[in-house]
Amino acid sequence: MKRFSPKIPALAGLLLLGACVSPEPAQTVYEGSDMVVPVAPVVEVPVAEPRDEVHARAMLLADILYEAKVAYEDNRLMSPSDNNAYDRYQQVLRLDPGNEVAAAGIQDIVVRYIALADAAMAQAKIGDAESLLERAASLNPERPELAAAYQRLEAARHTRVDRFDIDPRALAEQDLELMVRLAEIARLIEGSEATFLINARSDAEGRWIYKVMREAVGGYRLRGNIDISSTPNILVTLPPG
Repeated sequence: MKRFSPKIPALAGLLLLGACVSPEPAQTVYEGSDMVVPVAPVVEVPVAEPRDEVHARAMLLADILYEAKVAYEDNRLMSPSDNNAYDRYQQVLRLDPGNEVAAAGIQDIVVRYIALADAAMAQAKIGDAESLLERAASLNPERPELAAAYQRLEAARHTRVDRFDIDPRALAEQDLELMVRLAEIARLIEGSEATFLINARSDAEGRWIYKVMREAVGGYRLRGNIDISSTPNILVTLPPG
């Protein structure tokens, strides 16, 4: 019977132990020197995506905010559908709920509606003014300016506004008959201490109308404004009573 050498198991153990030990990092030995310099292992660096996701999202938000601003400046506040400032700001808030620019933009829409309502009141368009204030209230009913605007609307309901239409051709020719009529309107305003709004096709036409009216009352300071409109007329707001 053969005998197994005790050296064989010992040798197997050494081989197993060597397999479990992490390999030493590569080293470089310089010729003629005792210096040994370890060589750093090669590390794979991940390749970045062509377009960073965060950057792409920021660009998308910026584009939508720009579209909202353009719509706001064009008075496309809440209409037409899906092509207005409010919808664009809401789109931004869905993507970024804490976006301060979009939140402020919606409040700007509220203020713009109030300003448009005041302009409608000045034109004696009470129904339009009420509709505009309702839209403002649908966005922020607690806005302080809104309560004051409703008070102005209520006062406008009880205010008498007389409208005097002006013939466009007579205005273009600065007709003498028109000048006589403007003088009559001016004396009405002077006697009742009324205010008025001149609607003219250009600033030059509006200033001419005001000049004729003021000269008709001897330079009396008439309280009025000039607005640009395709339909020339004068709106006279008479005081209560």
